[in-house]
Amino acid sequence: MSFERQVSVAEHRAAIQRLVGGPVARRVALDRHALGRRLAADLVAADDLPRFDNSAMDGYAVHPSSAEQREFVVVGDVPAGLAPFFELGRGEAARVMTGARLPIGTSAVVPVEHTDATPTGPAPKRVVISVGVHAGRHLRRRGEDVAAGTTIATSGSVVTPALIALGRSAGCAQALVCAAVRVAVVATGAELVDPSREPGLGSIHESNSDMVAALALSAGCVAAPVLTCDDEPERLRAVLDDLVTSGAVDLVITTGGVSAGAYEVVRQVCEPLASFEFRHLAMQPGGPQGLGRWRSLPVVCLPGTPGGAFVAFQMLVRPALDARHGAPPAVARTATFHGGPRSMRAGRMQFLTSVLHDDGTVTLPHGRHLAALAAANALVEVPAEVETLVEGDVVRVHPL
Repeated sequence: MSFERQVSVAEHRAAIQRLVGGPVARRVALDRHALGRRLAADLVAADDLPRFDNSAMDGYAVHPSSAEQREFVVVGDVPAGLAPFFELGRGEAARVMTGARLPIGTSAVVPVEHTDATPTGPAPKRVVISVGVHAGRHLRRRGEDVAAGTTIATSGSVVTPALIALGRSAGCAQALVCAAVRVAVVATGAELVDPSREPGLGSIHESNSDMVAALALSAGCVAAPVLTCDDEPERLRAVLDDLVTSGAVDLVITTGGVSAGAYEVVRQVCEPLASFEFRHLAMQPGGPQGLGRWRSLPVVCLPGTPGGAFVAFQMLVRPALDARHGAPPAVARTATFHGGPRSMRAGRMQFLTSVLHDDGTVTLPHGRHLAALAAANALVEVPAEVETLVEGDVVRVHPL
C-alpha cells in the first residue's frame, strides 16, 4: 500500500486487531498473579462450600432433649481443623470453634457468651445456656454457599480478589484465563536522552518508552523489555532480532521513525519487507503508522510525538489488546461541548484531549500538547467532515 494514501481509523484498527490476534487461553494458578485476567472458560466449583457442616460461632454445639433444656453434658472439644470422632446424643454438647466441623447430631450452636463457660481454658464438664435453642442456628450446612459442580464464574469474568477467595474455597486451584500479552516497547530517535542525563543542544528528554509501557500495563499487558534505539538501522535490526530470539515477547510497539523523512529508521528497516506496511491515517494526531511482522513477531509502529503515540495507542492498539485479553469493546459516550468556537482541520478524524465533567459536559484543558494531555481524562472524537466545534455541540467522547 502506498504510504501517501490515507487510510481510515477503522481500517487500521481492524488491521492491528488481525495482527495481534484473538485470546490465547492459559491455565494458571488461581492466586494473586491471576488478578485482573479474564476467564477463558467457566470456573466450576470442585468442592462443596462449606465442605462440611461447621460452626459459625465460637460456642457449643448442642443436641437438646427438649425445648426447655438449659444444662448440657459436654462430651467433646472440637477446634478448627480437626474432625470430631464422636456423635452428640440427646442432652449432650461439645465445645466448638468458628469453622470447626460439627459432630453428627448437632441441632444448633449456642455462642459462648450465652453460656456460663469461660471463653478460654479447658472445656468444662457441663455447660448451662441462657437462651432457647433454635434448630439450625449459628451453623453452616455443607454446600449451602456453593455446591460442587456449580458454575461460580462465567467465561469473560474478571478475576477479582473476591473471586480468588470463592474459587479457592470451592477447591479450584487453577483457572483457564486469557493470557496477558507480553509487550516490548522500543522508542527510536538519535535525539532521545534519558531524563536523568543532561541533553545536548540538539537532544530532548525521552518519554515515549515508559509512557507506552505504562499504557500497555494499564491495558492488562506484561511489560517486557522497554528500550530506546538510535537511528542506526543495524542497531534496530539487532534489537528486533534479540526480541524474537528471546521468545519472551508477543508484541513489539515502536515509536518514532515512521514518517517520510530521511532518518526514519523504523520505516527504513521494515518497509522493504513484504510483511510490513506503512500508512498515513486520516487521523490527527498520529497520522503516520506502520505494522507488520519481524520474522514471526508482530510489530506495531506508532509515531514519535508523545501526543500522537498516546492517541494512537488508545484508539488503535488498546482495542486490539482488549480483544486479545477477552475484554468487551470500550463504549464511547456522548457529551455536550462547552467552549468557544474551535476550528478543525477537515478531511481527517481528530481526537482532542479533553476534560469530561460529571454534569455531562466536556471542555478543552488549558495548555497545549503534553500539558493538555496530562490534564485530560477523555478524548473527543471529531469526524473528518466537521470544520468547527461550537458551544452546545453533542460530541462523541472516549474516556481515558
